[in-house]
Amino acid sequence: MATPPPTDLAGERLVRKTPDRILPLDRGDQDYIRAGLEAVQEAFGIAALPDVPIALMPGRTLMRLLVDLRAGLRPRNPGQTEAWGRLAGAILVLDTAGEFAAQHSQAEERRRAMERDDLDD
Repeated sequence: MATPPPTDLAGERLVRKTPDRILPLDRGDQDYIRAGLEAVQEAFGIAALPDVPIALMPGRTLMRLLVDLRAGLRPRNPGQTEAWGRLAGAILVLDTAGEFAAQHSQAEERRRAMERDDLDD
């Protein structure tokens, strides 16, 4: 019986903390992520780009794609190593956007709670 591959705990943490909704990625971030996926496609000869536009993908789904690609690929030449490294950059961009979105949502909720408290007084 084959042993399953070890779970990438850091990757799982990134996926789970990323909001499961569409994130407000600016055009530059979308282009950066898309370019990383295109580089992987070209270097590894696999389909890496999603069928759905990046701007319409929930953040968690996109993070899962990036993390799984990075964990599953093993570069064998300099071109593949560069493309594989670009995935790390795309993951960081998406992680930053997800963290910003989460913090923004928390701030909005605090603001609404304060407004409710003010109305109750």
